[in-house]
Amino acid sequence: MLDFLTGEFISGLLAIIMIDLVLAGDNAILIGLAARKLPKEQQKR
Repeated sequence: MLDFLTGEFISGLLAIIMIDLVLAGDNAILIGLAARKLPKEQQKR
């Protein structure tokens, strides 16, 4: 019944979560780099 609680499933889930966190951080850095060229009033949006 709880076949999804195997070590393989848990390790796969953790890998997906880590990839998601890395990509989210990468997107935040790119948005910050793009926003720095905008005027100050537009940067706050």
